[in-house]
Amino acid sequence: MRTAHWKPVVALTLFACTAVAARAGAEPQTGWDMALTGGFVASGLVDPVYALGNVTGQPTRVVVRQHDQESTVNLNVAMFGQIYNDRWPWMAPISIGVGIRGDSRATVFMGSALRLGTHASFTAGVAIGPVSALPAGTVEGRAIIDTNVLSNLITRTTHSWFAGVTYTFASLR
Repeated sequence: MRTAHWKPVVALTLFACTAVAARAGAEPQTGWDMALTGGFVASGLVDPVYALGNVTGQPTRVVVRQHDQESTVNLNVAMFGQIYNDRWPWMAPISIGVGIRGDSRATVFMGSALRLGTHASFTAGVAIGPVSALPAGTVEGRAIIDTNVLSNLITRTTHSWFAGVTYTFASLR
């Protein structure tokens, strides 16, 4: 299983924040601006939970999905770049972010944001990231040969919804 490392993401984020802070203080302009925000995000990218169980009509145990053991949402910490225009400062039509899940897997967020003043914003859209999946050749509802097959789940990239609350800490202007 391949996992993303969080240290390069943090280093890149700090570099971007330093570059933006160095540009701060220039004379005010009108038009498009980009705000760097960070906050908490909830997404629908949840890992399925599998187990070995008995099914009537099957002589051996089969792979079953346990929906009642799965989470309904996944929480992330994320940083966003929100592009907005001074004519409509309450709306950021483009909000793109990168987040880290609790299991150290990276997630990409793309959507729009509703800016609540100069600092707070509510953002929502599509989250793209990894979730657990059954190994190749293993099918839900079918008998398996190796009983340890569920101990080494693979990951696959998929998409789902996200919604988050962020705080603006820097702007390009």
